[in-house]
Amino acid sequence: MRGGVGGAIVGPWRRTVVALGLLLASACGTVHIEVPPGRTVTLLDQDQPASVRIERHVWFALWGGKPLSDNSTLADIREHHLTQVRVTVVQGFWDTVINMVTCYVSFVRRTVIIEGNPG
Repeated sequence: MRGGVGGAIVGPWRRTVVALGLLLASACGTVHIEVPPGRTVTLLDQDQPASVRIERHVWFALWGGKPLSDNSTLADIREHHLTQVRVTVVQGFWDTVINMVTCYVSFVRRTVIIEGNPG
């Protein structure tokens, strides 16, 4: 409900908006950078070119405490024969939109971007 000075949110809606903001801000999740046994893999600098780009989503329960999907780079590095790799974990626009609904039941999503060069 809007009211007060300048149409500020008041009453029980204020608590709901604050609670939603805290839930979205408190969610986390871990992505493990793992390589196949016996293979040497180096990390790419941010400005180095990469010929392979893999973008996928990782789901977590308990606001990031328990992975529900593969949260490791092992399979991607093995499948694409990468010897140089750069891993970025982001919460993009659609992750945020989806998390606005799913965070109430403890599920959150992150986008993992794996870039690299085969060798």
